[in-house]
Amino acid sequence: MFDNYREAIMNTVCVHCLERTGQGVCGIGGSDECALIRFLPEVVGIVKTIDSTVMHDYVHELHNVVCVSCTENEDGSCAKRGTSGCPLDLYYPLIVNTIKEVQAKEAA
Repeated sequence: MFDNYREAIMNTVCVHCLERTGQGVCGIGGSDECALIRFLPEVVGIVKTIDSTVMHDYVHELHNVVCVSCTENEDGSCAKRGTSGCPLDLYYPLIVNTIKEVQAKEAA
């Protein structure tokens, strides 16, 4: 169900990820440890339900839906957010654009 989104994200977002090794392999430790891949269904759902030209609307919903359930968020704060440690936070505009592109292709 999310294969098209996952493939597009791996081709457009993961290739820019700071965690990628020199051999082009994810350096986070596995796809299930990457917040972007782990929360892909939730992120796709957020992007699909919001129709806005303002990125803050998407970020606000990301923080309300995904960040509150992330394992990095034990006390209500995120040590990785804003420090280039969370791929969702770091690449979110690119993620949103990629999901919108896949969504448009599926609708055509």
